Amino acid sequence: MCITIEEWKFINTFAPWFSAIGTFLAVCVSLYISYSTRKIALTVSSGIFIFNENGADEEYLAINITNTGYRTVFLNSLMCISFQVGLFKKTNIGIGHKYIDLNKSSSFPCKLGENETASMFLKINNGDINWLQNFKKEYLHKYSLSTLRIVVYPNVGKPFKVKPDKTIMKELTSP
Repeated sequence: MCITIEEWKFINTFAPWFSAIGTFLAVCVSLYISYSTRKIALTVSSGIFIFNENGADEEYLAINITNTGYRTVFLNSLMCISFQVGLFKKTNIGIGHKYIDLNKSSSFPCKLGENETASMFLKINNGDINWLQNFKKEYLHKYSLSTLRIVVYPNVGKPFKVKPDKTIMKELTSP
């Protein structure tokens, strides 16, 4: 069976279409790869830590933000970190400046490169006031504790929300 010249011409009309589709797919894959590595990726962790200062144990609530992506992230101020409660109607609760230990915490605004961490330390016992118990009494009495989240607002992109550590939740559920 022999293919005629007309049949070869018909078969060759598909070659530009296949090359155009291949070029389009190559561009799509390269754009996907370039944009997927540019996403902001943060890991937010928290916990209660005890520091021995001047012979006395001091409890601190620590919030650590680690840049796990390849893109540099900026945290513009201490107000970039807050708490959020509520299931449907969400309420943001800021952290008071007087509770933040500026000597232990990172300086804000801060620039987080790849695998860099910023930390915020809140002194739990400030004189006669227990920050966690006051936080619970003032802000959480109307909400379910299971809806509590720590929220970090980077300079661009969506906010990152995580549940507080089990040690914090245990302290908040105690009477």
